[in-house]
Amino acid sequence: MNTSKGQPVNGEKVAEEGSFLSRLWAKQHGNQYAITAIASASSAVFLLLCGYQVLFLQNHVTWGAYTGPALVGAVFALAILLFSFPEYLRFKGHVLTLEEIKELRSTAELRRQKADGDLAAQALGAGHLEQWQAFLDSRGIRR
Repeated sequence: MNTSKGQPVNGEKVAEEGSFLSRLWAKQHGNQYAITAIASASSAVFLLLCGYQVLFLQNHVTWGAYTGPALVGAVFALAILLFSFPEYLRFKGHVLTLEEIKELRSTAELRRQKADGDLAAQALGAGHLEQWQAFLDSRGIRR
């Protein structure tokens, strides 16, 4: 930043700012839906496994020694789940928006919903943007 107010000058890009993780997440555009789905599902399964160990296997002769690591694993799995699941729901909402708009038969209603579809396809990236464009072209609506 070249100014005291935090405004970029001389062609600096705002996207280059931010933490390492936010830049890394931005580079994964198009893969974010799959990443959040995998992270959410795997952390939920791991949380269930850790819960099973704590609830049912802590007094078992051979599995009882794993109660401590299961508690630590459950805390980490819960943290990952609480971080990734809301993002997954956001991306799933975009997918459902596109599917709902694609089912519309009325051209006038489709034109009203086109802006929402554009935003959803942009957020999802990857092949969703191309599929959205192909859908609009097939229905005779200019982008």
